[in-house]
Amino acid sequence: MVGLGKTLEIGLTLAELIRRGRGERILVVTPQHVLEQFQHELWTRFAIPLVRLDSVGIERIQREIPAGRNPFTYFKRVIVSIDTLKNTDQYKHHLERINWDAVVIDESHNLINKGSLRNQLARTLAPHTDALLLASATPHNGDARSFAELISLLDPAAIRDPEHYRADDIKHLFIRRTKVSPEVREQMKGQWADRGPSRSVRVTATPAEEKVFEELAAVWLPSDGSKSVSDVPCSRTRC
Repeated sequence: MVGLGKTLEIGLTLAELIRRGRGERILVVTPQHVLEQFQHELWTRFAIPLVRLDSVGIERIQREIPAGRNPFTYFKRVIVSIDTLKNTDQYKHHLERINWDAVVIDESHNLINKGSLRNQLARTLAPHTDALLLASATPHNGDARSFAELISLLDPAAIRDPEHYRADDIKHLFIRRTKVSPEVREQMKGQWADRGPSRSVRVTATPAEEKVFEELAAVWLPSDGSKSVSDVPCSRTRC
């Protein structure tokens, strides 16, 4: 999810899963700095209560429940910092013994490094949930192998060769809609003007624009291979 208001998209998806009886047990994993905001948004906008846990909270639960019982069964809907859960040596055996209706992992662009703690956590959680939502507001870096790593969390069999694959191989895993998509155009009819091909229009520069160009050419743009002002390292008085 990129550029869609990811918290709203996640809330809508979770609310629909709950409505269908498929969202009883929910785990949301976010970076620490957005955890409280994420919890607040899902409660105030969608009435989805999530119990916020950290390592101290998990230890407290473990002290209160019988020895050997899984602390993640104590609450049905939980939000936890990824920095807490990525310690797979401490929590992996618990996470492998519990299933969730839905798992949300925010900032999923940080999961692409195979073998990293975040990637190991995602690979531990992915097989133990019916619905896996990977959210990020950071556009993908375009690397085929790293994107394949994300796709493998959703469907391990979707891509045979992580270096060479086509959109058709993963079309069952994504929906892409733009303002020219038929369903979008139908709902937004008349609100967007149709765009034609680009057309160059020549105009005469104003005197002020000419002065800006002259300064750019004389000061900022090198013409003979020499360094421009923009190439000079910053100092305390000028950058």
